[in-house]
Amino acid sequence: MLTGSYRKRLEADLGRWVGEGLVSPENAATIRRSLAQESGFKLPALLGLFGGLLIASSVSAFVAANWDEIPRLVKLVMVLVGLAGALGVAIRLESRGSTAGADAAATCGTLIFAAGVALVGQMYHLPADWPGGALLVALGALLVAFLLRSNGALVIALVAIGAWAVGRWDEGEPRAHLLFWLPFLPALWLAATRHNRLVHHVAVLALLGWFATLPGQPAFIRFDYGLLAYGLAVSALFVALGALALDRGGPGLLTAFLPWGLLGLILSLGVELVRILEPAEARPGTALWLNYFVYALALPALLGLGLLARERRFAWPLALALLMALLVPVLFWSGGGVSLAGKIVVAALILAIAIGIVVAGAGGGVRRLGIAGSALFAVAVVILLWQTIGTLLDQSLFFLVGGAALIGLAGGMRRLLARFGKPAEAAP
Repeated sequence: MLTGSYRKRLEADLGRWVGEGLVSPENAATIRRSLAQESGFKLPALLGLFGGLLIASSVSAFVAANWDEIPRLVKLVMVLVGLAGALGVAIRLESRGSTAGADAAATCGTLIFAAGVALVGQMYHLPADWPGGALLVALGALLVAFLLRSNGALVIALVAIGAWAVGRWDEGEPRAHLLFWLPFLPALWLAATRHNRLVHHVAVLALLGWFATLPGQPAFIRFDYGLLAYGLAVSALFVALGALALDRGGPGLLTAFLPWGLLGLILSLGVELVRILEPAEARPGTALWLNYFVYALALPALLGLGLLARERRFAWPLALALLMALLVPVLFWSGGGVSLAGKIVVAALILAIAIGIVVAGAGGGVRRLGIAGSALFAVAVVILLWQTIGTLLDQSLFFLVGGAALIGLAGGMRRLLARFGKPAEAAP
């Protein structure tokens, strides 16, 4: 789906290009028509989906109000009829070319199926196993998503797969981490073939949930500081994959990795900064085996971003910023973050990371990077003002040196850009 800022910028550029004679009015009109077709905002389909959900809620409320009086067989028949009716409407609308309406009906049918799974378990007093029920819902939703190409059913399937994996993880079943991929891989393949941003983001969140539960419950119970390094490496991996896909025009699914990786990066670095400034917490951590695993994934991804990206002004600052982020836990493991000099180095690293992300956003014209870098810089400054590095005089000196360095860097970059921006002199 095209963003409003992109539309406004392109509209302004089209008017300027037509005025300068770079684009003909006919070509500009063709581009505008193409954008209108790519809009993706279908108000009738959206209203139809909401209407279907309200009808489903009405039926559910009616059944709940008369639940005790309805015979068990009638309850089961009602679920089956509702499911068959919704899917039949979806097939009919699909045959008429109403893709959005068919998606809404298929989503409604998937929700009826999910409710039916819960009702059947309650009616026949099956063993309480909600993760197993979530897996059954996921398989049914995957089937609907594949046969009817329903994005709504695919979202339900991804959510159910994540719920099943988390439920098994909560029960302490280690095999759930590997079994997760059996239903997730087909769902991921389906998500990669769709042009729906909600599907892409939900798929990325499901994968992120798998990474989050991979360390196991013991690591979360004692909150080993290796978790922060793990979170940083996973975030850096997601940012690198998303940025490279954005630069190379890769699949939309991969570009959805970028915002969630940036969010994880800001949170992890913020916690790391609070940690170094808290005397009781500024101590060397221990490296988990998972740290080596995700670092082995993240470092090649950063190298690939720097070497394979087309826009080097965008890729190199971002890759350098992510590499500096991966160095923060290394300072803690070496014990360097305990001393005053170590605190200054880590704080300076985090501010440099924020500047690097902003520079990458400006170089590549990616606004979300500029926003993320600015947010990280603001969070770091607020934390540094809240918890000082050494004395207040040390804090003042740190900000003074950092501000002077940034001003000097800005002046140097301005002169460098002005030098390279001069037009070439015409040959005699």
